[in-house]
Amino acid sequence: MRNNRVLTRAVEGVVFLFAAFSGFLTGIAPPEEAAQFSVGAASVLALCLFLFISIWSKKKPRPRERKLWLVLAASLMLVAAIAGLSYRYSLDVLTFTYPPDYPTSRYFAGTQYTPEALALADKEGLSAGQVVAKFGGLPNRHLVWNVLSVERARIILVTNYLIFTLSIAGAVFSLVELKTR
Repeated sequence: MRNNRVLTRAVEGVVFLFAAFSGFLTGIAPPEEAAQFSVGAASVLALCLFLFISIWSKKKPRPRERKLWLVLAASLMLVAAIAGLSYRYSLDVLTFTYPPDYPTSRYFAGTQYTPEALALADKEGLSAGQVVAKFGGLPNRHLVWNVLSVERARIILVTNYLIFTLSIAGAVFSLVELKTR
């Protein structure tokens, strides 16, 4: 029965974390099909992190352990701040909105334009969405960035998102465990 309570508490913590602040962590997930994977992976990993921290902190911490918890939480908050800024920058650089005039969705760009797309973007000073439109729209994205370039952007964004969300989760869970002990 104790295991069910711990698991229930852990799931509630993760659900709260991803629902808090108007679903902020869910709302900033990478675009397209990577969103579901990123949020799902982050949720499961946050659950594991929460359970790990709960197991690690079973007893009331002594002053030295309390200091360790505070250092861990502060370090994770610093990592979260840096990772958040890095993720936001990567999201802006490695995605584009489309259609260019009235953007409705965000899509993965690539890390590097094809030579033809780069020449057009430089010559006319176009945004990524405008370049995609000039090449015939979303079905022709492969003419703007090659497949490996888009896949590299996807990996960078998903990795940055996971680092960001897990460092936030670790900091929050560490502080909660410290406060409840």
